[in-house]
Amino acid sequence: MSLIIKIIAVALLHLAFFASYPETGPYGNYYLAVSLLVWSVFIIFVNTSAKLVKLISGVLGLAVNLAAFALMGLAVAATMPQRDRTSVLEKLQTRRYPDGDTLRAGLLRFGVKLDADVKTNIKGLDSEVNKAIKKLKED
Repeated sequence: MSLIIKIIAVALLHLAFFASYPETGPYGNYYLAVSLLVWSVFIIFVNTSAKLVKLISGVLGLAVNLAAFALMGLAVAATMPQRDRTSVLEKLQTRRYPDGDTLRAGLLRFGVKLDADVKTNIKGLDSEVNKAIKKLKED
């Protein structure tokens, strides 16, 4: 796995947590920036060691990478700030998973309007279905 793909995976993991649990409070954006920077640097160092370990065993190199990402996921879940002062890790342990409204609000933080995109696509699909029905009736 190349280093760029690993850094993109770091960003995607952070974005997944922030979209799923968007109530981060006033320091959430700072946490996101600092955490992305720290974990990207950590992955760069782990990538070097994983390449050295990969010389001995390819499976062992993969295990080092997976362990680094598991550690990152656990650390982000344990330390990500929340308005209700309950960590994401505790929420996951008590099975308080995000619902659709929470996910929509989280995606809205990043400029993704899920409802608007779905409604636009449904309208386009409806018009195509109506055209097809009219064509079938003509035949």
